[in-house]
Amino acid sequence: MHLLITRPLPDAHETVARVLELGHETLVQPLLTIAFAPAPHDLPEPAAIMVTSRNSIRAIQTWAHALRWRQTPMFVTGDATARDATAAGFADVRDGGGDAASLRRAVRAALRPEAGPLLYPAARDRTGGLAEAMAAAGYDVSIVEAYRAEVAAAFDQRVREALGGDRLDGVLLYSRRTAQAFLALATAGGLVEHLRRPTYYVLSEQVAAALQEIGPDARWPAQPDEDSLLALIGRAR
Repeated sequence: MHLLITRPLPDAHETVARVLELGHETLVQPLLTIAFAPAPHDLPEPAAIMVTSRNSIRAIQTWAHALRWRQTPMFVTGDATARDATAAGFADVRDGGGDAASLRRAVRAALRPEAGPLLYPAARDRTGGLAEAMAAAGYDVSIVEAYRAEVAAAFDQRVREALGGDRLDGVLLYSRRTAQAFLALATAGGLVEHLRRPTYYVLSEQVAAALQEIGPDARWPAQPDEDSLLALIGRAR
């Protein structure tokens, strides 16, 4: 299959390598560019840190005062984020599952609200309601903007030609915002009529919902992680 990889760099490179290993062809179009925020000031010492993105790890490992948090429990979503956190020097990394809901359950099972404040380094534009749900359960949550994801201005020429020429068999979308960006750029480029040709391999049903207006063939795995998604795609025949 000829598959479009839409993840931001550098994560797109890892996905390309894995997809090529499965025997498929790839085309890369990062739809979001990650920009990290400067280190914040006057943060309370957290009882635990909640992380839902590898980009949050990349951001906070550059903060000087994060050196004090190396032994602080860090609850993360997914194996890849856990590996990045460990590689960055955090010693107490706990994989809370594949999404915000499972992470929330993991934190509540391990810590009482009176344990102290929770630090949530997050994207400027985020979904999931993690901080709001934890606050509603009585936890003191400090949300810090760690990074922002800026949407690409347009598809690259190769992507326009592949999509417009109905040469894409599939599109990989890892977030609702990426799916929204893909649909917006296709609309702006006059390519809507070609959007029903590919199969959309998405990380979750919530990501697929962002594409519902085009009625796509969207498929998602039982677990919202890349291993499960690539298993869904399978090896080239």
